[in-house]
Amino acid sequence: MGVMMDYFAATAQELAALDFDAGPAGNDWPYVDCKGWILEVEEFAAEIDGRDPSEFGRDEPLGGIPDAEFLGPWTARINAELVDTLARIGDGQIRDYADEYLLEAWEAERLVALAGLARSAVTEGRALYSWSSV
Repeated sequence: MGVMMDYFAATAQELAALDFDAGPAGNDWPYVDCKGWILEVEEFAAEIDGRDPSEFGRDEPLGGIPDAEFLGPWTARINAELVDTLARIGDGQIRDYADEYLLEAWEAERLVALAGLARSAVTEGRALYSWSSV
């Protein structure tokens, strides 16, 4: 059994219409599929931006708190500082990072997609969220 995780962008009104059980994929929303991925997004963004991951603050849990009994789904709003940092990171910086740290090509593409999602969220006035389930 593994954890499924997707990142998506939404306004508060759009989020209110989300079927949390189905997640963003089941609602036909744009999302970045991060299932089976162990790279910590905060660590990646901090490394590229020359910061400590603790500087990003905490995400805001919105529904369901995972524990030994709870299998999900749960959703969290990604903290604004991390979203802004992801939005500033260029695709070339991501590819350089991927080369330096010997990431697989699919990992680099996933990071590029996640940074692109953050850029569109900032531009369109949406927040970035993670959706997870076991």
